[in-house]
Amino acid sequence: MFRSGGRFGRAFQVWSFVLLVGPAAFAQSAAPAAPAVPWERIDAGLSQLAAGDGEAAEKALEAARKDDDSGLAEVLVQLTRAYVAFNHSGAPSMTRSSQANERLDAANKDFYHRSIPPAVLGDALARIRKLLKERPATEPSPVLLRPLLCNLRLLARDRATDGEPVLEYSGTSKDVGSLIHPQPLFAPLPPYTEAARESKTSGSAVLEVILDSEGCPASAKVLKQLPKRQSDQAVTTWKWWAYEPARYQGVPVGYKLTVTFNFLVQ
Repeated sequence: MFRSGGRFGRAFQVWSFVLLVGPAAFAQSAAPAAPAVPWERIDAGLSQLAAGDGEAAEKALEAARKDDDSGLAEVLVQLTRAYVAFNHSGAPSMTRSSQANERLDAANKDFYHRSIPPAVLGDALARIRKLLKERPATEPSPVLLRPLLCNLRLLARDRATDGEPVLEYSGTSKDVGSLIHPQPLFAPLPPYTEAARESKTSGSAVLEVILDSEGCPASAKVLKQLPKRQSDQAVTTWKWWAYEPARYQGVPVGYKLTVTFNFLVQ
C-alpha cells in the first residue's frame, strides 16, 4: 500500500621540534576568530516560537542582531516576520501570502549577502531540532518553529534526511492503519510571474512532491504544467512550505503526495 643518543641526537631533536611547531603556531595565529553569536537571546527567540508567540520571538531576535557577527539573527528575524505575517488571521489569504513571500525573499537575500559560517548554521539547526523533540509525540508541531527548521534547512542546503524511506498512499485501500497524513503548517500561495499576469494565465499546476520525515520539502516534479513559468513559480514557493510530518506507527516518515495550485486572473 505504501510502497624513533650524544649531543648530535639531542640537537637534532630540538631542531626538528622547532620545524614542526613553527608552521603550526603560525597557522593558529592566522586563523580567523569565530564570529560572536548571542545564543542566549537567539535561544529566547526560538523558545518563543516554540510557544507560538511570533511577536515576542521577533523582539528577542531583533535584540540579538546588534551583538551578532555571524548574520544568523538577521535571517531569523526575516523568517519570523514571514510566519507572523502568514498567520495574521485578520488578513485575506493572498495578502498574507504576499507579505510572507516578501519576507522570505528578504531572508534569502540576507543569507546570500552575508555568508553564515556552516558551524553556526549547524548549531542553530541542532537547537531547533532539540526544541521540537522536547514536545510529546502526541502534540502537534509548533506552527512557527517547524517552518523555521524547514526554511533554515533550505537556505543551508541541509540534506540530513536524504536516503530515508518514503511512504506513498495508493488510495486503493481504506485500511491505512496508524498512518497520519502530513498537514501543511506554513503554505504561502505562489505569486504570479509578470508574464503570467500580463497574459492573464489561468489554470492549475499539479506537483508530485516528497516530504521528508521532518515535514520539510525534499523534491517536486511538475505533473501538470502552466505557461509563462507559472509552474516553476509554484515549485519555488512550495519549497518554502513546512508540514506537520506524516507518521506511521507513531514514527515520523517521508511521504509522497500531490499538490495542486489553482491560478485565476480576473
